[in-house]
Amino acid sequence: AKGERVLTGDSFFHLSGLGEPGALAGLNLCGAGRVVCLIDPVGDVYACPFAIHEKFLAGNVLTSNGFADVWQNSKLFGELRNPTTGGACASCAHFDSCRGGCMAAKFFTGLPMDGPDPECVQGYGESALSVERSIPRPAVDHSRSLPLTVLKKPRRVCDVNPVGELL
Repeated sequence: AKGERVLTGDSFFHLSGLGEPGALAGLNLCGAGRVVCLIDPVGDVYACPFAIHEKFLAGNVLTSNGFADVWQNSKLFGELRNPTTGGACASCAHFDSCRGGCMAAKFFTGLPMDGPDPECVQGYGESALSVERSIPRPAVDHSRSLPLTVLKKPRRVCDVNPVGELL
């Protein structure tokens, strides 16, 4: 925002370093694959609702042994739960406040996963964004054909999920 110190709200990691210590506890943790994930309409499980890209695809609840199997045994979730390093941010005096920020924000802006969040309030993201980088693109088409049985009429008018029996 051209030096006007505007916080966009796209990420909340910057908030953890503001205000009274502990006032915003919990905002310093990227919960992707640890406490949060996203299941899309075709059963694909992504590490985070903000990270819908094949790099963050942990599995599919329909083609594996269900959600518990993906959640407990996904290689991606295992890597997210046991990071090997804090990366470039580990030496920052404010690392305990943000833990490096949002992996999705870093990924979709072309920053290294172990680098600073693009919204880093210490300014490290701004300098990282100033260099040439490659912005990732999603696969061309994530859609899949569904069987026509999905389109069948519910047995009862009050059935809330006509596709529930397919899951």
